[in-house]
Amino acid sequence: MKNNDERVQSILEKAKKYKHQRLQIISSITMAICICAIVLVGNKVMHKNSDNFLIMENDTVETEDEKAEENLIAFNSKEELIQVLKDTAEKYNNIQGNYFDFDEAVIAEDSATINSVMKAPESDFSGAENKQYSKTNIQEENVDESDIIKTNGKYIYYLNQSKRILYIFEDKEDKINLVKEIHFEEDFYGRELYLDDKYIIVVGSSMINQKTLNSDKFNYEVYTNITNVLIYDINSYELLRKVETEGNIVSSRKIGSSIYLVTNKYISFYDFDENNVLPIYKDSNISGDYLELPISKVRCFANFAEDSECNYMIITSFNLDDMKSDVNINSYLGAGNEIYCSTENLYVTKTVSKYIGPTISGEEAIGGVMISYEPSNYEINTSIHKFKIEDGNIKYIATGKVPGSLLNQFSMGEYDGYFRITTTDGESGNNIYVLDESLNKIGKLEGLASGERIYSTRFMGDKAYVVTYKTVDPLFVIDLSNPKKPEVLGELKIPGYSSYLHPLSDKYILGFGEDSVEKSYLNWEGEMEVVAYSNGLKMSIFDVSDFRNPKEIHTIKIGARGSYSELLYNHKALLIDVEKGIIAFPATVTEDAGKYNDGTPMYGDVIFNGALVYDFSIENGFNLKGKLSHDKNDNVKRIIYIDDKYYTVSSKMIKSWSMETTEEIDSFKF
Repeated sequence: MKNNDERVQSILEKAKKYKHQRLQIISSITMAICICAIVLVGNKVMHKNSDNFLIMENDTVETEDEKAEENLIAFNSKEELIQVLKDTAEKYNNIQGNYFDFDEAVIAEDSATINSVMKAPESDFSGAENKQYSKTNIQEENVDESDIIKTNGKYIYYLNQSKRILYIFEDKEDKINLVKEIHFEEDFYGRELYLDDKYIIVVGSSMINQKTLNSDKFNYEVYTNITNVLIYDINSYELLRKVETEGNIVSSRKIGSSIYLVTNKYISFYDFDENNVLPIYKDSNISGDYLELPISKVRCFANFAEDSECNYMIITSFNLDDMKSDVNINSYLGAGNEIYCSTENLYVTKTVSKYIGPTISGEEAIGGVMISYEPSNYEINTSIHKFKIEDGNIKYIATGKVPGSLLNQFSMGEYDGYFRITTTDGESGNNIYVLDESLNKIGKLEGLASGERIYSTRFMGDKAYVVTYKTVDPLFVIDLSNPKKPEVLGELKIPGYSSYLHPLSDKYILGFGEDSVEKSYLNWEGEMEVVAYSNGLKMSIFDVSDFRNPKEIHTIKIGARGSYSELLYNHKALLIDVEKGIIAFPATVTEDAGKYNDGTPMYGDVIFNGALVYDFSIENGFNLKGKLSHDKNDNVKRIIYIDDKYYTVSSKMIKSWSMETTEEIDSFKF
């Protein structure tokens, strides 16, 4: 039996061996990929690969974009790609059995910056003449985002996900008039939609059995996820085109007549299957069959070897004004979790938590040296990939990396040629980084509110507004006018937190989140700790006209513990019209049930389920105008307006309401 010194020495040796083995693995993977890159750079002629697709390896004259593309690693053949993936899979699987658990977990943040200093933008499409109507609440002006409901002022298009039907209603004076039902195939799940002057675009998902596609390759059931884009004529409702791309959808955007769609195809390193390596796709303009993506359309990010969970990030794009052209599909080894899009650039991020080995402590304890396993053994970084977008085409520009993980799309923003991002890091707290056009870090502010994490961010011109939270809600005003030296100008601490910030003007911001109460108790070490419990929804208006002294000028609490709204994590659930002074959103409201003996608030019974409508102004704050309810067990999903009527939708029905009185006008059950 080993004595204490021998046991400690054994652990130290294993740690040293593990570290050396890990460095060898990373070096081997990187070397293998670099060899591929060197071979490719040496080839200066056009040749055909095994799939009979033409590939141009190098040009004598390089543009800046071509130089950027050189930073991506290409493959001469499918076999070359398979070998790199097999080597990576083998090395990855080997280190799973190491004495120390090796776990590189991918963090996928929920998908919950604005460059304008005016009110938040809304998607824009033409519709009925002389009609006023609400639009999807979006992040960037002229960058449309999909949702389950859209209107052009004349018709309402509602994607009922539970029924798997797209309902189209005509706006009538006192009647909800069903015009059309578009039924989808049984295996298709519609997720969201866009509207265009000429088309209805439905984005959804399905699964296919690859054994039926390649019976000679698969001897067993192999299912894969497919993301579908269905394009219908807006007048005849005829299905004009269907584009299918392998992978799970990350997100999408519509700029003018161009659609950009990002998906992830997962590759298992535990059960590597070389028959299922290249992504498949289908475009009804080209063929009725699924096709493998040409090897010439597959590239590899230079930091690919850092990620244990290998995925393809697939970007599918096309221009609706040129429906006869082939779809553009580009694939990159190295997946994405979240996207941000301006009118000129698409940014795709990937956050990876990497285990970097145990911490060996040199402190002496009874019996010898202590071995500690600290949270700091995990290193969290976010990679950022930048693409130039124009008329349905994309071009890789650069890759950057920042410490920490981001919250959602609002953690990112582009302004005056700079890219800004906020992250939370378990070690340093919360950070904001400024990157140049090539995604090089040029400015940073680190260690903001250590011990807390970011709950919301909003970029407004050369300012950033960041909410962190643990037991109270600090709202930070950050100056970015000097990109190289971000600076905190002001701070406001109030109970609760805001999970969504919405600019009302350059001087005022709406905050939506939850109220909270604090409770102190003794932990197991006998130390006093403070815990915060949510205690109802909360809306606030912040005055940020004095950057160094932000103020909460109006606030309203809604319900008690257990109250909930989709707006807490999805900005598309918000109906807001600053000019009309309207705020509305779905909500489930509970009553105050008192407190337990230790002071913790109890969960109350539900007293309302529907949509809440508020009048608001900077001068007078919030005034509850109406409660629009379907029934207690039917959750309202969205609320929109056309002229003088509200419309609420759920999985069971659509209702119309008077905007003036909030009284029900008509309903239609699905």
